Amino acid sequence: MDLVDLVYPELTLMNPAALTVVTVTAMMSLYVYFMQPSMILQAYFRVAVRWSGMKIRCTKLLPDGFRFFYGEKGQKTKGQMSVVFLHGFTADHFMWAPIVQNIPSSIHVIAVDLPGHGFTMDPLDNDDIGFRAQVTRIKQFLDLIDLTEPVHLVGISMGGALAGLFAAEFPDLVGALSLTCPSMKTPEESHMIKSNKERVLQAGELTIENCPMLPQTSRQVQEMLNISHYFSVSYPSQILKGVAELRKRKNDFYLRLVREIISEPSQVMLESSLSKISSPTQVIWGQEDWIVDVSGVDVLRKHLPNCRRVNIMPKCGHAVNLDQPAQFAQIVLDFWRDQQSRMLPEGKKCS
Repeated sequence: MDLVDLVYPELTLMNPAALTVVTVTAMMSLYVYFMQPSMILQAYFRVAVRWSGMKIRCTKLLPDGFRFFYGEKGQKTKGQMSVVFLHGFTADHFMWAPIVQNIPSSIHVIAVDLPGHGFTMDPLDNDDIGFRAQVTRIKQFLDLIDLTEPVHLVGISMGGALAGLFAAEFPDLVGALSLTCPSMKTPEESHMIKSNKERVLQAGELTIENCPMLPQTSRQVQEMLNISHYFSVSYPSQILKGVAELRKRKNDFYLRLVREIISEPSQVMLESSLSKISSPTQVIWGQEDWIVDVSGVDVLRKHLPNCRRVNIMPKCGHAVNLDQPAQFAQIVLDFWRDQQSRMLPEGKKCS
């Protein structure tokens, strides 16, 4: 009996075919981890989404060749608001998985991939990707999935700005609105803007190389996570490399979009539309948000005609969905129940 037999006696019980399968599987796993870490991330995303209760669906192909993909949990119920989630810049429906997991299945949930994000098709190079054009696309999406009754619209960051602009333009379609650290010009500049303004000015323009939200290396991905999260989270370098790989595929589109988001017209668009938002609104913000400063709360509280609740979450950064997912879900759910109860006949209770 040789040394291998002594150390791993169970291997001697395997037939050659089984041993070959185990060996090949181990080698393939190592190859994927070291050479294709993005494949591990994609598999994890799919598992997390399914675990939350969402199923991935898509709309029919439009005449212009465009198609939306989205996550859905529960079923549409007449007289009950569906919850529609709008994600932030470079995110997709996956970002809502920790939140949706905490929402009862009796409530219909939709988490759409906005144009150029997730599985939804990329805009063409000459397509308008500004906020107004995106609002039009959101209306198109709701029409495609036949959501004609008022919904509870929940948006974060870029999605927060879009949610507010949508509520201003289509007030009859929004029964409740949750604005979470929306992209806007705030009274105080955020930590990220202050720390990156000088190098952007030196370059003369925002580029892939100097934009902190477009990381190109494992180290830069970790830096981005440090900026967006309150709690320090460190991941293996191979996983960070996988994140960078996935994002690089859409860097040209992301750069176009981030330039649009930080432009002066886009930055002030939400504030200039606040007076038109009649929907019952709640404002949610992370106390330690380094990307969009929490001072924006004062602007929204002052100018929203129907601001019902303001929730400033302690120990929470810009990524409230990851820093405090259960708490965030409860805040949104409480507001949904409150507004839904107001819509029901007296004596009835909502889910």
